[in-house]
Amino acid sequence: MTVGMARRARGIRWRLALAILLVLSACHLSPQTADDDEEESAPANPTMVVSAVRAEVMPMQEELNLLGKTVATHHVIIRAPTAGRVTGMKLVTGDWVNKGQIVAHVINREIEAAEAGLAVAQKIDPGSAKSLALSVDRYTHSAGIPVRAPDSGIVSQPPVTSGQIVGDLDPIADLIDPRSLYIEASVPLTELHALTAGMSASVYSPMRPRKAYPARMVAVLPNFDSATASSTVRLDFASGERILEAGSPVTVRIVTESNPAAISIPQSALFQDPGNNRFHVFTVGPDQRAHRTEVALGIRQGDRVQVTSGIHPSDLVITSGGYTLSDGLRVEIAQDK
Repeated sequence: MTVGMARRARGIRWRLALAILLVLSACHLSPQTADDDEEESAPANPTMVVSAVRAEVMPMQEELNLLGKTVATHHVIIRAPTAGRVTGMKLVTGDWVNKGQIVAHVINREIEAAEAGLAVAQKIDPGSAKSLALSVDRYTHSAGIPVRAPDSGIVSQPPVTSGQIVGDLDPIADLIDPRSLYIEASVPLTELHALTAGMSASVYSPMRPRKAYPARMVAVLPNFDSATASSTVRLDFASGERILEAGSPVTVRIVTESNPAAISIPQSALFQDPGNNRFHVFTVGPDQRAHRTEVALGIRQGDRVQVTSGIHPSDLVITSGGYTLSDGLRVEIAQDK
């Protein structure tokens, strides 16, 4: 072998050895490099900043608001004892009238006719009219026939006025007994199941909007209105304080459910499962993660709702985040009440 061929052979061997060494080095370093790349590209554990409040124990009650009117069962009609002209009437709506009280007088039409005839006679024959005047005077010296109230009550309808002509037994005034007033209220059929006799209520009149009159539901009346899909309930005033006007429009608030120590959370913490009537909330555990918790609901009052099962007093419930929340999500509380 020549010297040149020997040198070329040694060069090939060196290059081959160097290539093998580089391949082995790459195989040895690639797992570590891959791990480093994965660590650099792996995302950090996400954390959501949320607001949360603690479940509270508080008295709660659910109310049903209804429209109704006052109704009187006892009306007293004061009638004219005879046909004639009314005098001395001073009653106005709202006045109290006692049984037997004289509220007016009625001058008989026959007396007025006699007085008119006397005036004509005095013009025709003044001399002979003197004896006729004495006769008429014997029957017209009084104020007329007294009109007495047959029972006590409050004037509910504008009475007749003095000087008005009335017929025999015509109404003079309409009285109501305030003790006989009750309330009729209309209830949608969908809410009727929530009402039972004995429930407490408050009644409000537009004439005194800030005054609440205690009442109690007595019964559901046996009638239904198919046009409005409603029924009627009767309520009685529960104290001496009551509305004194019959036919007055009123607003009725009936307490359908109450709990003096209900576990309460804000409505904003509540989520409804799609397609059914089940609800859940997200609570914050000691691990600072959101936990999806099924709950059962009770009373709704304003912007709060009673939870009857699923959470306990002082549990932290999340009130922000909406449907981006998920079970196990790491959270940071921005507001803890």
